Formats: sequence, structure tokens, C-alpha cells
Amino acid sequence: MKLWQKSVLATALVMGLAIPAGVHAADTQARPAAKLIQAGQVGAQHEHQGEHQKGKWHRGMHLNAHRQMYLTLLAEKYTPDSVDEWKAAFAERERLMTELKAVREQNGQDEQKQKLREEWKALSEKLHEQVKNGEITREQMKQQLKEWRVKNFGERNPKDAETMRAVMEQFKQTHEAFDAAIQSGDAAKIKDVLPKLLDEVKTVNQHLAKKLEQKKN
Repeated sequence: MKLWQKSVLATALVMGLAIPAGVHAADTQARPAAKLIQAGQVGAQHEHQGEHQKGKWHRGMHLNAHRQMYLTLLAEKYTPDSVDEWKAAFAERERLMTELKAVREQNGQDEQKQKLREEWKALSEKLHEQVKNGEITREQMKQQLKEWRVKNFGERNPKDAETMRAVMEQFKQTHEAFDAAIQSGDAAKIKDVLPKLLDEVKTVNQHLAKKLEQKKN
């Protein structure tokens, strides 16, 4: 089975766990955010932090210390009974990512992926330049990029693609609800959406665990 077909769902879920703009921007704002959360001013701070990131999601698999702090502070204020679950989910994420990285390095997969990324970038830049110069059409560019992807990752399974779209849409709705709740400062809405974000973290962890198990076997 091609690499694409083996990892499509786990990848979709990992990529789909897009921490909302306010959390992404909290990288350098964790302590100010803590003070504002304690003062009940989360909405204004979130809006300020996320302004330049509106509509964009953080797509990294690691949830760094500042993002974890931001979400933990929100949980402490609005859903205190869930704080231990958040901390456990964060710890599990880091454990899984550390083990996956070690397995990939052992199997030489990181080097292979880096090589493919570089090939894709070079091809994409070349084709875009050809389109710009009128040497090929945009449709021809898309076709060549598709052929490269199929050659290296295999054909996409229609069912997998549909599953990916459904998961991404579900996550997107949750993140939009989170952004709206924080920006409004509505405590009830924040309290309602935080468990959904926690469920996403747990869901991605489950699929990372399956992916890790597959790579070990």
C-alpha cells in the first residue's frame, strides 16, 4: 500500500487539529494572556492576538508550551473539572510525537520526506514559472503536479478523501465556534466549546497511536 493510503486519515486528523488563531499567536503572549484570563479579559486579548492570523490555522503536530498554557488557563477558568484531562492529553501528544520521530529517524523516513518536499517545491516553482511565461497552461501544471503526487504517494482513495473532508469540516466548525466565543467573551459559549477542542486533541492522539503502532510493526 502506498504511503498516502496508509496514513491519509491520521494525517488529515493531525492537520485538522488546527489550534485557533488566538492560541497560535499566544506563543509570545502566554504570560500577558494569563493575566487577562484571570481578569476576565480573554476576548479582547484573543482578538488582538489573532487579528493578523484570522482564517489561518496552526498546522503543527506539536502543541508547544505556550499553546498548552493558553488552553490550560482557559480550562482552569471555564471548565476546571477538565484541567487534568487537558494536561494528560498534552502529555500523551508529546510522548507520541517523540516516539514517532524516533521511529522515523530509525527508518530513514525523515530524510525521505525532506527529499520529497524539496522535489515538490522545485517542481512547483518550475511549473509556476512556465505558466507565468506562457509555456504551459494552468491546467497542464495541475496535471503534472497530480502525476508527481500519484507517482510518489499513490492514488487517493475516494472514501479516504471524503473522510478527510468530513473531518476537516468538523474541526473547522469547532475552531470557528471557539474564535467566536473568545472574541465575544461569552463565558457560556467558551465553556461549551472547550470540551470539543479537548475531544479533538484526544482524537488525534488516538490516530497518532495507531500510526505509531503501524510503524513499529
